Amino acid sequence: MEASEQKLFSVLCETVCAAAEKARAEGMSLTDMYVQVKYDEQLFTVFDDAEGVLVQLTIEDLDEWRAAHESESSNAALIVFLRKVLNCDKVHQALQSIDFISPFSVVLVDANQEPVVDLVTLDDENVYLHDDFWEKMDKELDDFFEQLMADTK
Repeated sequence: MEASEQKLFSVLCETVCAAAEKARAEGMSLTDMYVQVKYDEQLFTVFDDAEGVLVQLTIEDLDEWRAAHESESSNAALIVFLRKVLNCDKVHQALQSIDFISPFSVVLVDANQEPVVDLVTLDDENVYLHDDFWEKMDKELDDFFEQLMADTK
């Protein structure tokens, strides 16, 4: 990561940790947590499951980050980046520390509060696999089959 991206990463980690701390301090039992990014206003907001604002932050570097990732689909780049943030040890521990009802998900939402994608799901009883797992598994099985059939010729 370049320096500006590392700075944004740190700011987002601290913001999500602050949201988790607020939820814990207020004794909330959450089923989900929602994350919203508004590029035009340069806002990063974390909501509880009742759409109450836990943390809202204006981030100046958000526009710069978006400009650097214009070649990619902005949602795809954002999803990858937010998943990195949420898988950071500090953030993961903060999320584990809140009282949540399983399965607990952190969901990216659009400006209308409509879900875009589950960024991370925490559940002690189940293991959740993201869609790219099945794509990789499909490719591996196709490669294996091609190699197997090549050996029979």
